[in-house]
Amino acid sequence: MVEPIINAINSENYEEASQLLQQLQEQEADNIWIPFYQARLAEAQGDVTFANQRYRELLPNTVNPKLMRQIRQGIERINQQEIEQRQTALDEAMEESGASEMGVLLLEAIPNESKKAAAQKFGEIMKVDPYTARLQLPSRSWRLYRTGAIGKLKFQAEQLQQAEIPCFTALVAHVNALKVYSVLYIESVEPNVTIVYEPKKGQRDILTFDWSEVGQRVDGLLPIFEECIDVGLKGKLKRKTEILDYAKICDLHLPQKQAIIRLCDQQYRFLEGIPFSDLQKSQDAQATMKQSWQHIMAFLSEKIPSLPAYSEFTPFGESAIDFQELLKLIQPHINLLRREETPWDAAFNLYSSLAFIKTFS
Repeated sequence: MVEPIINAINSENYEEASQLLQQLQEQEADNIWIPFYQARLAEAQGDVTFANQRYRELLPNTVNPKLMRQIRQGIERINQQEIEQRQTALDEAMEESGASEMGVLLLEAIPNESKKAAAQKFGEIMKVDPYTARLQLPSRSWRLYRTGAIGKLKFQAEQLQQAEIPCFTALVAHVNALKVYSVLYIESVEPNVTIVYEPKKGQRDILTFDWSEVGQRVDGLLPIFEECIDVGLKGKLKRKTEILDYAKICDLHLPQKQAIIRLCDQQYRFLEGIPFSDLQKSQDAQATMKQSWQHIMAFLSEKIPSLPAYSEFTPFGESAIDFQELLKLIQPHINLLRREETPWDAAFNLYSSLAFIKTFS
């Protein structure tokens, strides 16, 4: 009775094949070929999800060499079909306008308890083994995962999102299109905020905005490197670069103006701006830079207390720092006094700009 079932499936007489399978099940309930042809029929009718699941359930419990071979062939057919469908969909995505522009793919944090299941899906989509996939899925902050043509990245992102793996994409051009105002000092805060910024080195200009325009903030620490002398083996002196300190940065995002207001403790001119504490007002005492910065941050927290904030730059930066060629394309908009340039500055601007794009685009 098996041969008529095969002929019915091959001739696309699916209703007849289903009836024959039902008859076979009534006559020989323990026939090992019944679940295989149920999967084969489902595959022929286009229900590849059910068919693939059934094939994979049968394979570990099958000892019949002929049946085992046909199950493997069924799995291979479905795999090949998925590859072809994915390639067709990717080709269509790459035909869209702007699909070849440079973009980035970001993975968002996944709770540790969800990582095992997510890693399995991630590995299947991105063609990596589950162990590697689990290492690549972040649990704390965003991870810069890939760069390339935005059409392909969007296609991959859609597949990941369908598998409930949080991620997003952005164009590098959109990152560099955002206006960034590096604040020298805040001139007034009532009724509107007026900042003095440096459009070019040695120049000054002002910008005024309302507190209600601030949509979110981004806080981060930028490493400041210094070359040190260390005593190595056998008392030999050697030079090495270490992190001497951190520059504190606070970005305020203005979606209406498509702008970022950037404050940095290493660049802010505390003696020129309005005071934010009695200590700054006093002529008998002078606040340290750390104290003055804390006073400004406390004022911002009080003025806009419920503002959404991003503050996981460091783990993001550790993933971004490997993409040196990408970071060369990012304008840092940070003018710290450094002995030599560092990609960390561009990494922070990328992080802040991605937060802006994700929330307001």
